[in-house]
Amino acid sequence: MDKLKRAVKRQLPENRAVAARAPSRSGGDNRLDSGEASLWRLPSDLGFWASFLALHALLFLPVVLMDREDGSLLPVVQVSGRSLEQIWLQLAVWRREPDLLRFNSEIVVFVALWTLFRPLRHVVVRRLFVIAYLFLFFYYLYEGASLTFFSVEPVFYTQLRMATEGFSFFLQNARVTAAFVAGTALLIVGGAVLVGRLTQILLPEKNVGSATRGVLVLLALLVTVQAVLSSELLARPEMVFSSISAKLVRNIGESRRVFQEVRQIETSGAPSTDESGRFSLVERPPVYIIFSESYGSVLYKRNDWRVRYKELTERLEQKLEESGWHVASALSLAPTWGGGSWMSYTSALFGLRISSDPQYYALLDKYQAGGYPDLGKFLKGQGYQYFRLTALSMGLPESQWQKYASFYGVDRWLQYEDLEFVGPEYGWGPAPPDQYSLNFAREKVHSETDGPYLFFTITQNSHYPWAPQPDLVESWQQLNKPGPAPPPSSELIEHVERRQNYWNAIEYQLEVLADFVLKEPDERAIFVLVGDHQPPRVSRREDGWDTPIHIIAKDAQFVASFMEYGFTNGLAVWDPEPTFRHEGFRSLFVRQLLAAYGDGAELPPYFPEGLPVPQSGSGSESAPH
Repeated sequence: MDKLKRAVKRQLPENRAVAARAPSRSGGDNRLDSGEASLWRLPSDLGFWASFLALHALLFLPVVLMDREDGSLLPVVQVSGRSLEQIWLQLAVWRREPDLLRFNSEIVVFVALWTLFRPLRHVVVRRLFVIAYLFLFFYYLYEGASLTFFSVEPVFYTQLRMATEGFSFFLQNARVTAAFVAGTALLIVGGAVLVGRLTQILLPEKNVGSATRGVLVLLALLVTVQAVLSSELLARPEMVFSSISAKLVRNIGESRRVFQEVRQIETSGAPSTDESGRFSLVERPPVYIIFSESYGSVLYKRNDWRVRYKELTERLEQKLEESGWHVASALSLAPTWGGGSWMSYTSALFGLRISSDPQYYALLDKYQAGGYPDLGKFLKGQGYQYFRLTALSMGLPESQWQKYASFYGVDRWLQYEDLEFVGPEYGWGPAPPDQYSLNFAREKVHSETDGPYLFFTITQNSHYPWAPQPDLVESWQQLNKPGPAPPPSSELIEHVERRQNYWNAIEYQLEVLADFVLKEPDERAIFVLVGDHQPPRVSRREDGWDTPIHIIAKDAQFVASFMEYGFTNGLAVWDPEPTFRHEGFRSLFVRQLLAAYGDGAELPPYFPEGLPVPQSGSGSESAPH
């Protein structure tokens, strides 16, 4: 009876408080021992799981915020018509759309070990975890930006030059304010403090409940099984449990592959496909090659845009037909997505697939003295003068312009300073309205040559962020008068507004280009209008990498000659799959020019997939079609 009374007394509040303050006879911590014996330790377990989920959500928050087309806070799991296995795969293995309910395999395993092995619970280990987590965060941020803006998984070697030279160029020309820099610094510091606080909750000195440890062990086992059965998949961003180790292994492997491609360019000779010495043009019509920024096939793949795009192209096509212009169009597979226009148009002009910055810069450095048989070199060999326009107001050093001019073999490079423009500028750069730049450049070309010419440019007003847009006016000279600068665009807009801005930019761009064609004074002129890549932020990876390409001329037979290569009549293309590739353009265009305007000699071959990089020390041709 006395023993029972003593037991009851120990349960009274005042006695429990005393017992809690008293040390155990063994000198240990009763709270720790009691915690290990309990199934759940509320509220500490709730805090643990909240910090566990929050730290993982922070890793994936950047890509969810950037990818407004696909991203969502919570996973979208399709249940209807799916088997239990398919539902399980969506929940625990693989989801295409980014969301916040995803996990890093290394964090899962480490936290499980922390709860199971007491020697790990040291302040130094916790601090190392914070440092490792910050590295993880910036890698996932880097991966998210690469996927969102370029639709490719990150490759260190590919993006190194862009990160060094491109970011420096951005800082010099993007008018970054001190407030923006200070805000970014405060955000980084605040984020680090938040991570430190969450880590203290996630990695406590005392243990969590046995049920929590059991769930962690199951998660760690799931990660282990996936690592054994499909380790290479853990590098993929679609995985629910992804591994930084697998990502780094893949990144380094891809970097080595691109490095080998670059070495092959650096040590090989130019392809032996220069037709200028073997073929001659009897007639030499003016040639305009205009790449349209962010003009992508996504316009065909969204119902709302598809309807509006159909109406727009039909209206513009009717105007062209009424004035005697014929059009053939196709979807062409671009070598880049969401950015990197220089790789896209250089692939088309050189007839060589260029899909990474290192490849491009290797060519740029190697062919400073000319020697690459690109389209410009062929036409110059036929007596053409090569003009090029860059309307961006942001400048480059004169030495850099000379380097580009030597690489492309340009005779006359019209820059912003040559445009004599005094009106408001728009968009990225910024730049004058494309309507003004194109028409002024054409008049400049006509004033400087009375012979055949190749004119190349890439438009500016359809560059992201697509707002604000200039007005389309009756006479382009009206645009060259001083006025207030348009209000700057903002990232803090609803996604539906961003999509509308993109449509407005493309509508303006196509209206301007059609107007430019209609006002061409030379009826022999040939126009090639090409999209450089899909637009970032408003297209998805599943939309593909293809862009529209249009051949426009009054020579009906010349335009029709492209039909046998996958082109269709008219401005719009309703075939959902690309039938052409950017790198195939150079060889096909030269072939069709010679077929229509040549001396009747045997035609050069068409290389639909472009020319391969020659083997070291030699020139070569790929198998033609």
